[in-house]
Amino acid sequence: MSTLYVDNLQPNLGTGVHAAGHVVQVVQGTAEEVNINAGDYALINLSFTPKFVGSKFLVLCTIPNITGTAGNFFQLQSYIGTSATPTSNTRVIYARTSMIGTGASNTQTLTASDYGSFTCSSTATHYVSASVTTEGSMAIARHSATCKLQLMEIAQ
Repeated sequence: MSTLYVDNLQPNLGTGVHAAGHVVQVVQGTAEEVNINAGDYALINLSFTPKFVGSKFLVLCTIPNITGTAGNFFQLQSYIGTSATPTSNTRVIYARTSMIGTGASNTQTLTASDYGSFTCSSTATHYVSASVTTEGSMAIARHSATCKLQLMEIAQ
């Protein structure tokens, strides 16, 4: 049996280590407490540069402490693509719930995730976003909570 000792491991040509199935990049964006009226609202929109063509992505989104009029809907959508306009990209998450009330103790949290719905075809600038659509006025991330959108690039 042999032992290999290495002080420094450098990828060939500085292109990065491309190990299939491994996370090669993590990007996170946040949004603070906000009150919104009925309609569409771009909550988080991040730019990133994929490390490798053909990568897939794990997208995780959490919107905590939402309150709104009982029965009104709250909808979360997340998009990935090369346009700075979220709805011009590929929708990878669609989640919807119904509110239970506007009181401080009526908070709900919506969490959604996706893996593999989008494969990048270039290493040009890409965008990942979290957008919400509400029926009526709503408070998002009440009580000083933080909304989070996380993206992990997975090499293929």
